[in-house]
Amino acid sequence: MHRTTPIRRALTALLATVLLATACSDDDDPAAREGDPPATEAEVEVRGEAGEHEATIRRDAAGVPHITADTIVDVAFGQGWASGEDRTCDLADQVLKVNGERSRWLGAGEDDANLASDKAWRSIGIREIAGEDWEAAGDEVRALITAFADGWNAHLADAGVDGVAGWCAGEEWVRPVEPVEVYAYARSLALQASSGAVADLLPTAQPPTPAKTAPAAAGRTEPTAAERAEAVAAALPGAIEPAVASNGWAIGADRSTSGGGMLVGNPHFPWEGELRFWEVHLTVPGELDVYGVQLSGMPGIGIGFTETFGWTHTVSAGNRFTAYTLDLVPGDPTSYAYGDETRAIEPTEVVIEVLGDDGEVTEQTHTVWRSHYGPMLDFPGVGWSDTTAITFRDANIDNDEFVDQYLLTMQADDLDGFVAVHRETSGVPLFNTIATSADGRAWYGDTSATPALSDEAIAAYEGLLETDPVVGIAADNGAVLLDGSDPMFEWEEREGARDPGLVPFDEMPVVERDDYVFNANDSFWVSHATELLEGDYSPLHGRQGIPQSVRTRENAVVLDDASAEGPAGDDGTFSLDELAAAAVQNRGFTSRELLAGVVERCTGAAPVAVPALTDDEGGEELPAATVDVAEACAVLADWDGVYDTDRVGPVVWRELVDGFSNDELTEAGPLWAEAFDPADPVATPAGLAPAPAGQPDPVLVALARAVQTLDAAGVAVDTPLGEVQQADRNGTLVPIHGGNGADGTTNVVGFGRSWSILDPALDAIEVEYLTGPSHLARATGPTGTELTGYPINTGTSFLFALAYDDEGPHARAFLTYGDTEDREDPRYLAATEAFSEKAWRDVPFTEDAVAAATETTIRVRG
Repeated sequence: MHRTTPIRRALTALLATVLLATACSDDDDPAAREGDPPATEAEVEVRGEAGEHEATIRRDAAGVPHITADTIVDVAFGQGWASGEDRTCDLADQVLKVNGERSRWLGAGEDDANLASDKAWRSIGIREIAGEDWEAAGDEVRALITAFADGWNAHLADAGVDGVAGWCAGEEWVRPVEPVEVYAYARSLALQASSGAVADLLPTAQPPTPAKTAPAAAGRTEPTAAERAEAVAAALPGAIEPAVASNGWAIGADRSTSGGGMLVGNPHFPWEGELRFWEVHLTVPGELDVYGVQLSGMPGIGIGFTETFGWTHTVSAGNRFTAYTLDLVPGDPTSYAYGDETRAIEPTEVVIEVLGDDGEVTEQTHTVWRSHYGPMLDFPGVGWSDTTAITFRDANIDNDEFVDQYLLTMQADDLDGFVAVHRETSGVPLFNTIATSADGRAWYGDTSATPALSDEAIAAYEGLLETDPVVGIAADNGAVLLDGSDPMFEWEEREGARDPGLVPFDEMPVVERDDYVFNANDSFWVSHATELLEGDYSPLHGRQGIPQSVRTRENAVVLDDASAEGPAGDDGTFSLDELAAAAVQNRGFTSRELLAGVVERCTGAAPVAVPALTDDEGGEELPAATVDVAEACAVLADWDGVYDTDRVGPVVWRELVDGFSNDELTEAGPLWAEAFDPADPVATPAGLAPAPAGQPDPVLVALARAVQTLDAAGVAVDTPLGEVQQADRNGTLVPIHGGNGADGTTNVVGFGRSWSILDPALDAIEVEYLTGPSHLARATGPTGTELTGYPINTGTSFLFALAYDDEGPHARAFLTYGDTEDREDPRYLAATEAFSEKAWRDVPFTEDAVAAATETTIRVRG
């Protein structure tokens, strides 16, 4: 729904003026337009046909576009052009996906993958929903997205389909985009932690056939609750795509050397595919000046800073959807009980075009089934039987405020205006927000879209977590599973909510401080090391009083340490240099707390017996053996616990801690001695657990298994991290610093396949994990380059450190993969090498700095 706010009314008035101003004649001198950087026509290449839009794009040595124009609409046009110049294929491919048209242009795909994708996105229906919302969208949204699409299309016309730089060059399906398609793609991104996360469970959600609904007398019996729980436990992990992670720090005046606010943004996002960030600077002199990143193919800025405030995001630990079990009517698997009534699971037929091997396009009809909550799910281990089915409701499917949120954010005057956008628009889909201001305030809020359940429903759900194993296993995998046949579990309508059934802003966890706030993907509860954010908040926003990840604990330790030996130096306050160094200091929490104890335990230890290891996931099996740990122990004794590329020790420690489960990393047991204390969640659990009397020492067994695993992989225990932890950049292996979740570093890197894009180079990547819980793998890159070790293609992505002083904002940054999708572009490799070397890049923000940094300039029109 749309609500008129003071911010919206002011922006609408501004855009009405802007739209009139852009209708200039073709005879206007573009070099004389107010706001353009000084240049003569001889110095500036003019691209595109004369039209109503015009912008100047200056690129610095890193390839970052600094886009300047007279109006915000023209800036959006310039952003569309530059986005198309760098990442044509991302948006073109994703439009096909969201439209459900991959099969039309690319065929059904291997194992019908394209057809399954089309069925999933047609089941979600966001293209149709967005199309209806587009007609009712505000003038500002329509104007800016239309201008962005015009810019993207103008670049495509200028370059030609055969002339684009990315992997899709020459493809028939690369065509101009409609503004509504850009809008629909933007709306689809809001579904990353809801419909998008369960998309793979949608295409096969079909009612049982008559043969499957034969009476029990024919020999079929329903599974018991225990059998269902076992099936769910076996099938669910990995079925719901885990959310990407991040860190965010905001420093207030009390901990800032200058007295101005400071910020570290460190989203841990994929380095490949559509979820890459794209770095850009947007300027309308006197009206708009914002620097940061946006997800590829999107207008505006998603994370960044202005002259007065900066912000970043982390993925919230809360829930963006609720799943529901439905009790089906006996003999009718498409009807379900709802309180005292019966409701139908409604079918809708969608027609999907499929390109055949013969070049002919045929039509396939797919039936989408929906309850009154939303689409049906083929929930792992449960499915759709003649007695039970699963459906879900999505908190972001109607989030037509998502685009408004970010277009208004980048135009806010100050931090107060920024917070007002959160309050009045409430379009944040799935993120915590960490922000700072020039006047030295640090702000945190989890304003993500969250289902609102009644107190009665929450109490009942908490009881089910204890008594129903299926509900508990679903919760362990990020899904809230409720009884959809009981109206008690409907979402409540509350005053002030963005949409009916959601938690309103005034009930969300928010705090402002003068020292610091942070988040590392655990819940809002620990946004500060010692001052907990406690209150009567819904558990669907995140849990309170629970153990924290070792990464959260490391973030807290780094920020809270005001000692002379800490990262903030003698005075306990951060300078920009100190803050940037802290962001990549690469100390691991598990090594910080446990390394000395492990070294003491293993020094002089006799060879350790390890049992045989069978890998159910297809990795190598390891035989029972007796392992000498002396050399590995000596390596650990000489290590300082830092995960830099030149350090010897991280590979041994990582293999050791990978041998413990997540519960064992966060609770007392074989690793930690002292139990978790909710009153002190950063310092507990604590201490190395003592060796059990008369039994194998689990710590020494884990160390021995680490040695055995490394030996099986051909990796020596004294191998420096940078020799085995590398990113493949078009055939060049680049050493990468940082750790993983078990290491507990703030700078997290790893390997994942969090993309849906059809770049053939990504299909060529092969990764085979060697054994057990180890992250060691044999990897082959797109060009055939081989690595045995830790392949990296995700994690720290846009890392920036920001500080305000009397002269304004100062920032340093990495975009670990660069703006270009062209693997042949030297900047594709150079961006990763800069990160490898910790060679921070100063961000040019002022006009003088941008002018000095400019390497190329074009003026684009259309």
